[in-house]
Amino acid sequence: MQKFVQRTACVSLMLACIPLARVAGAAIDLTLQTRAGETGGIVAAKESVDPAKIGVVIIDMWNTNDCMTNAQRAAALVPRMNKALEAARQLGMQIIWAPTDVASQYVGTSQRERAIALPRYPLPQITKFSCPFSVGTVRPDKCMCGPGIVCHIHYGWDQMDPNLVIGAGDWIVGDPEELYAIYKEQGLTRLIYMGINTNLCVMNKPEGIAPMTSAGLKCILARDLTDAETLYDPDRGFTPDLGTEKDIADIERSGIPSINMLEEMRKAGAWKDKWIVEKVRMAPWGIEAWPYLFTDSVKVTLTTHEQKDAIIRYTLDGSAPSAASPPYTKPLDVTKTTQLRAAAFQNGRLVTLVSDGEFVHLGSLPPKPGVYLDQLKPVTPVLRPNWRWEAKINQAFTGAPLSIRDAVYNKGVGMRAPANLLYEIQPGYDRFVARAGIDDAPYRERPNAQFLATYPGVRFKVYIDGKLASESPVMRLSQEPWRFDVRIPAKSRLINLVATGIGGHSPLDLANWVDAGFVLKR
Repeated sequence: MQKFVQRTACVSLMLACIPLARVAGAAIDLTLQTRAGETGGIVAAKESVDPAKIGVVIIDMWNTNDCMTNAQRAAALVPRMNKALEAARQLGMQIIWAPTDVASQYVGTSQRERAIALPRYPLPQITKFSCPFSVGTVRPDKCMCGPGIVCHIHYGWDQMDPNLVIGAGDWIVGDPEELYAIYKEQGLTRLIYMGINTNLCVMNKPEGIAPMTSAGLKCILARDLTDAETLYDPDRGFTPDLGTEKDIADIERSGIPSINMLEEMRKAGAWKDKWIVEKVRMAPWGIEAWPYLFTDSVKVTLTTHEQKDAIIRYTLDGSAPSAASPPYTKPLDVTKTTQLRAAAFQNGRLVTLVSDGEFVHLGSLPPKPGVYLDQLKPVTPVLRPNWRWEAKINQAFTGAPLSIRDAVYNKGVGMRAPANLLYEIQPGYDRFVARAGIDDAPYRERPNAQFLATYPGVRFKVYIDGKLASESPVMRLSQEPWRFDVRIPAKSRLINLVATGIGGHSPLDLANWVDAGFVLKR
């Protein structure tokens, strides 16, 4: 939170020096788009509005999500959103952040305290507005990653995306009454909405479009700055972009108008075309810090939501894409661990930021060991007892049963990273085998602990005589456990099972090795 306050202070000084793009009180003309109820045809209308009477409401935009594709698609909106909000501030619009689930994390900031201090007004009930959606949501038994290993629900978000720029004069609200108070006190006449999970959060959260429309407020959706929780079905060509477009059309059909925020800021003279703010979107979408794990293969779709005439180019070796890189023409079949990078080009010129994707092949399930770790005595280094986290045999570090991705295991080792167990290698050992992942019991059993789920991150490593023999990618809560099947070279002496965190010594880095031990030589 200290970092947030410091960064906000820096942004405040920067924004204070930016001259207003227009004379205060000068109206701007918005192009509002709705759809005919029966035909779905687009209906455009012009509306002249004083920008000082417009509030821009940002719903959620959390730092993570239980579905990694959902999380990365939200992050992809951030560069465009930052510039759009910068332009809106120049025009005199009020910027109102509504992070709903995590609003309490912003107490003590000027933006939150100003909202709390406003007089409260009861929210009127003028009408009963709702919007039916033609595309179903994917929860509870699926996620936006599509076919493959489903992301489990864990509610890990605890703030908004740290790359969002929150201005000194912005507001952060915690309930609909605070939003309505800003609307009343600032004399607003329109609310422009942007944010994630269009069909769920932007529409239906207490501060969302449906409740505020029911209260008689005039709401507008920024269709270029929202993303729905929808489907990815590569076999029938259904992408999250297509699902979002269908949900936006449903909202327009319900009578809520939409605008393209970038185009409106450009018409108002507050947008600079030299800004590069788009990202190529991937489905599914894992990154190095939260990799997408797959077993056999995965079909990856690339899209450019706002630049459909651009050519997407990509690389599969971690290098930066260039105008000479292969063009994307159809979904990519990824069959091995791959670092995918993509960007879009027009006439050989880069027109998007570079997007990164991490796709990690799990390999085959290892066999059960002939000798389990609980049958062996580890080699104990000479350390002060209180200088290391003592591993637990056949139980998690917390003393609970070993559990990964809601599966319970009878045999294994529980650690708190960083930690290790060192064993002597016997002549009859052929391979070391194990599955490894984050223990999930604490996030089920402790009240509200599920909101800490974004923090645990562990790499599992196997060293043989001091040399790294195998390692996992970054493992996260509720992911399919990593699969180790490590051949032991002849005349090896020691094997070290290591679990390390990915930054700092977090007490939440609870690492389990399950069904771990040695396959014997025949």
